[in-house]
Amino acid sequence: MSKNLITWAIIPARSGSKGLKNKNIKLFLNKPLLVHSINFAKKLNFIDKVFLSTDSSLYRTIGKKNGAEVPFLRSKKASNGSSMEEDVLEDIRLRLLRTKQKLPDYILWLRPTHPLRDIKIFKDAFLKFKKFKESVCVVSKTDPRIFLSKKNRLVAFNSNFKNKSMVRRQDCQPAFKIFHGEYFKFPKKYNKKFLGKNIRYVVQSNQCDIDIDTLDDLILYERLIKHNKKKYERFLHTV
Repeated sequence: MSKNLITWAIIPARSGSKGLKNKNIKLFLNKPLLVHSINFAKKLNFIDKVFLSTDSSLYRTIGKKNGAEVPFLRSKKASNGSSMEEDVLEDIRLRLLRTKQKLPDYILWLRPTHPLRDIKIFKDAFLKFKKFKESVCVVSKTDPRIFLSKKNRLVAFNSNFKNKSMVRRQDCQPAFKIFHGEYFKFPKKYNKKFLGKNIRYVVQSNQCDIDIDTLDDLILYERLIKHNKKKYERFLHTV
């Protein structure tokens, strides 16, 4: 990858959350939730621009005040409850082309509901992305003993359960949770599979495995972090 190629951190933050109203700007450790991702992105020296994609004038004001660029608000098509990442990316692409702005070459996608991140791990992931030129996800380990529902009955997803009622976690193939952050090439056209066929990954500490979706999540995680400040300090990005 050339040094001249442009990398943006994009933070997608629509205002229409149904479960927890205005979830993305709820205060978490005295900062609006989306600000944690903005602050984190600003600490990465290979990021050329921190871009906030939102449909809200209020979110826009908060984002700009904290160092993100918000040149336009997201379209209605890219802001409804069924909109996917590819819709948001296409909205950004078309708006940039329409205003004759240069498109980024690479993207770091940072969801605002994940406020804890490890800078070293994200730097390692970027190096892997540059080396292999394939999408890289930052992941956390999760329990691989997963069951699905089939005809209202539990069916083991992992083949290790065959002819067994129980198995040990360590006897199963490792499983991971994604969505903490993804590096990928900025799509030049609408593409549902913009991450590509081959997706690499880097594992982060499970201490960063926080995804805030409800008010209970917000309260519990905040209490947990405040009670263990030293343990979580290096993953926090309140400034």
